[in-house]
Amino acid sequence: MGRPLDKQEAVLYGKFVNGAYAMFKGPRKGTPLQPEPDPGDIPEPYELVAWVQMSDYFFWWREEPKFYGFIARHREQKHNFVLALRGTEGWVEWLDDFMARLVRFKQVPNAGRVENGFEAIYSTLKVVHGYGPAREETSAKAAPPPGPTPPQAQKPFGEQLEDLADSLEEPAVQEQIRMAKGPRPRRSFVVTGHSLGSALATLFVIRNKDRFDITTICTFASPRVGDTQFAQQFNQLPLTSWRIVNTQDIVPKLPLRLPFFDYQHVVTPYEFSSAGVVKWGPACWHSMSTYLHWLDQNIGVDPECKP
Repeated sequence: MGRPLDKQEAVLYGKFVNGAYAMFKGPRKGTPLQPEPDPGDIPEPYELVAWVQMSDYFFWWREEPKFYGFIARHREQKHNFVLALRGTEGWVEWLDDFMARLVRFKQVPNAGRVENGFEAIYSTLKVVHGYGPAREETSAKAAPPPGPTPPQAQKPFGEQLEDLADSLEEPAVQEQIRMAKGPRPRRSFVVTGHSLGSALATLFVIRNKDRFDITTICTFASPRVGDTQFAQQFNQLPLTSWRIVNTQDIVPKLPLRLPFFDYQHVVTPYEFSSAGVVKWGPACWHSMSTYLHWLDQNIGVDPECKP
């Protein structure tokens, strides 16, 4: 499906994901929901233009929003964007990976069924404007109220991204869009994620394939997202899909394929084994650094994972 894996390019996308992790975990200026990047968190020549927030679900319980990733824009090629989503952190997010109930993906007709937790979380994804023309307006607003925004009170995630991209256009283009005097500029998106973020990235792609020019999706340690019908629909999309998998990692084996749970991976798998490279254990098998080390051996594995 699309181009064969380019390891150097995949490393670049992995660095975006690492940037999302760094912004989530490290002490940052701003707020926990809107952390500022440190130098190097956003690979050059890209700049941060917005944050992504989401809420976890576990059965009936929904957590408050948390920072989950960001949107970056090429500094010179203004219509080129990257959506980067971090992966599983905390016990609720791990439980989201283990849930197995399949439900219809209502946002895309005839797209089959997807894992219930992933579908519920995707409905909470929210764009928070931060840079470009929207920054002054955002900075002037008070901090968001505690608690998640009800899904019915916000636009779908793809529409939010479209509004963000509109806000970053030159004033004359914004006026043309507002007056409906022509089509929106075509925006190119690369989508990347790790673990749970990979599942959400996959849902984003199949939901917004007609809204944006989604050229590439690069996922690391993705769980199974949906059933065979969903995978078949995704696999027909005219784009490049790289699904990078450590065969020792547990998460890509979830949710389990059982007689009444027809889970199927999407294309295109690029597999490797971390045996002998990192210590035995789920955390080291699943670590982003383990994945990046396979792509580029100059990138070291986590110190605590060295054998």
